[in-house]
Amino acid sequence: MERLCYQFTTEEQPERGKVGAKAQALIELTRANFLVPNGLVFTVDFFEPWLQEILGSQEWVEAKEDLTREKCDRIKTRAEILDFTAEQESVLNDVLELLGEEELFAVRSSSPEEDQSGNSFAGIYDTRLGVRKTDLPDGIRLVFASLFDLRVMAYKRQSGMELEDASMAVIVQAQLDSEISGIGFSLNPKNNAYDEAVINASFGLGEAIVGGTVTPDIYIVDKLEYRILDKKVNQKENGIWLHADGGVDKRPCENPKAQALSDEKIVAVAELIGFCESHYGVPVDIEWAYEKDELYLLQVRPITTYIPLFPEMMTKPGERKKIYVDMLNVSQGFAEPLSVLGLDIWAKVMGMIGGQGFMPSGEGGYLLNLHGRQYFHVSNMLKGMGNRLGIVTVGNHDLVIKEQKEELIRDYKTLHQTKEMREAKWAIVKVAFTMLPMMIHMLINPKKQEILYTKLANAFMDQVKRLKATQGFDQVAEKGFEYLQIIMKHSATYAPGELAMSRIKRIFKGKDLEDEIAAIQMMVTSNPTVAMGKSQVALACEPELQETKNGEEFADRVASKTYSKDFLEKVEKHAFLYGDRGFKEIDIATPRLRNQLKDLYEQLSRIHIDDNQLIHAEKRKREAYERLRNEAKKIGKLRKFEKNAEVYERLFGFRETPKYMVAVLIGRLHDLAMEVGEGFVRQGRLASADEIFDLHLEEIAKAESDPAFSLTDAREKNLTPYRRVAHVKNWPTNIDSRGKIHFLKRKSTADGLSGEAISRGVVRGRAKVLHSPYEKPIEPGEILVTHATEPAWTPIFINAAGVVLEIGGILQHGAIIAREYGIPCVSGVREATQMIQDGDLIEVDGTQGVVRIIQEWETKST
Repeated sequence: MERLCYQFTTEEQPERGKVGAKAQALIELTRANFLVPNGLVFTVDFFEPWLQEILGSQEWVEAKEDLTREKCDRIKTRAEILDFTAEQESVLNDVLELLGEEELFAVRSSSPEEDQSGNSFAGIYDTRLGVRKTDLPDGIRLVFASLFDLRVMAYKRQSGMELEDASMAVIVQAQLDSEISGIGFSLNPKNNAYDEAVINASFGLGEAIVGGTVTPDIYIVDKLEYRILDKKVNQKENGIWLHADGGVDKRPCENPKAQALSDEKIVAVAELIGFCESHYGVPVDIEWAYEKDELYLLQVRPITTYIPLFPEMMTKPGERKKIYVDMLNVSQGFAEPLSVLGLDIWAKVMGMIGGQGFMPSGEGGYLLNLHGRQYFHVSNMLKGMGNRLGIVTVGNHDLVIKEQKEELIRDYKTLHQTKEMREAKWAIVKVAFTMLPMMIHMLINPKKQEILYTKLANAFMDQVKRLKATQGFDQVAEKGFEYLQIIMKHSATYAPGELAMSRIKRIFKGKDLEDEIAAIQMMVTSNPTVAMGKSQVALACEPELQETKNGEEFADRVASKTYSKDFLEKVEKHAFLYGDRGFKEIDIATPRLRNQLKDLYEQLSRIHIDDNQLIHAEKRKREAYERLRNEAKKIGKLRKFEKNAEVYERLFGFRETPKYMVAVLIGRLHDLAMEVGEGFVRQGRLASADEIFDLHLEEIAKAESDPAFSLTDAREKNLTPYRRVAHVKNWPTNIDSRGKIHFLKRKSTADGLSGEAISRGVVRGRAKVLHSPYEKPIEPGEILVTHATEPAWTPIFINAAGVVLEIGGILQHGAIIAREYGIPCVSGVREATQMIQDGDLIEVDGTQGVVRIIQEWETKST
């Protein structure tokens, strides 16, 4: 026979599915000798007759088909007058006997769906306070009925849960007449710091805080030393207080400006929070109350929204901390993890940058490659590279590092050199000596170097496109990296261009020609990303593309070759050259644009061929060049200007070539990996070919040589860490080894929102907020506002009049494209996508690094 009720003092261990997480926790906490008000729980089985009656009703059928407040209220009304069955009545009478001399009670929900990690129903079920013993039956009915509240039903549907899977248990607990109460968190919800407890406190019952009717005091406590770090005492105008004869009322606090908790009690609550976290082994939030100077624990829940750290990144409490910057987030413009194989391949690429050993990986190096994410190990970089170079290297990607450099050096810098750091220093020296003669030759004859590097790039593309999966996949990949090594060896080809631009700036120093100097840096012919943009515009201008109605027609006509030969050749050439570029292009698991012609059409069809930034940028560049040339002639430095301008134009754009070549190589490896994956599918070892991207490179090699090697087991092992963090959608740009996230100090002043000046110029226009490329079109004159960007966004920049980015520094992809196209751009505008709405009239000052909201859309509309 099913149990219909459990006391908190029971020696049994009821299942969560029978009593709910909240009641299960209170039973467990009571058993563990935490001070919990006495109580009991009516189980899910107690309410089963009521639930079946509701699910079989016409009101339920109507609400399920059309979820509205009115229809949910009809169900609730029916539930609130349900009769107790004979069995329920018998259990209820026994309970009233068990409750003894207690006079007032709190009646709370404990649904098994509530308070689970992954879903949080906190605060949306009903609670009844100050219930007299004689009124308990009605209180129980009302809490049960809240199972059918619109908020609950809508949240379940939004979360993909079945409405029929409703269940409810109800807690009846001795009601405290608390003088002070509140909530507490075992980590800081604002910055994710694991070692900080946060306490909210106010006078009276805790319902005022939970219900949001009072602004509580906020205390932050260091959990390691139980030292109060910060106190914010707010004006607590009202509280909720218990009536002696039942019920509660809201009335003014006697001393609203007083600190609710003494320092001694703040520490006591923090200790209670720490004990609860230790007991459960996960971050928790609690509800607590003081009655007659006794501290009671009312509730414990797992925190579901924090950012968990991979174990490999963590330090123990009290140890010197480390800080990491999410390299993919800040430099590549996406927060999603790479595939398992994708990170293996990308890690090899990063290991080749600057020569072997320049960016060592691992705990003692500068990069951490973990479960689809790659981090700069900033602590090690500060020690190994030195403070200045370490800050510059990472700060050009994450502006927080620049802004808070003194604190980071003081609190996070690694104290001792590692073997990897010492080897990296020698690698830098070796690279410098290797590059110096090459740099001299490039400065003497930039045209020769341009021809050489172009030949190398073309040869690389030809070699990579001819790679075949005739050997093991790991050997084919290694061959591709051998080809890439030649490109990387000459990756400093752009450096003389950078030197030439610094000379140009010196020529015109003090002449107030900064805008003209910025303009001649646009649309550099040697930049493959610029070439891609020009190719996209050229294709968009083709009459045959203009006449095509949609992507499906485009894909069909390319496949059936019903376009003209000339147009098909242009499409084929574009796909050959740029078909490996796009969203998450560095991940081998990403399908390539050359195989997704519908998407290619969508990109091209949104380009405004008569009014785009390429047209404007080329015009501005020509005009600026002539003005600078005339000024140089006046001051007798014409030849010097022209020579340096030529070097810049010929060579600086090659800075983007290695990235382009990497995309081409990874694109080809994608195709070859799919071929290998299809072989595993035929052997019955994988369910689909793309599952190969869930395997490490060495696992694929082992599977190719050993038919008994279990790919299913390998995939499961590899994906387990991914699942642990699958709920995280907004990855922070940085995090320390105790979970703390450092944020840019958002500078919102009378002059606007301050950020980092990325690309010069001032522009006004209507905002268009995008969270992914192509979710909606950017019209000429509109300003793109987004989190960050990468190569898939290039066609969008062609239309945008200005760009606002939440993260990334001067080397983020969006920043580079904005400068190439001469689009005013400001980065590091924290929460820009929340503060700026579609249609707001904004001004982007890319020279000063300020974004101004001139007119909000709602104001304009009215």
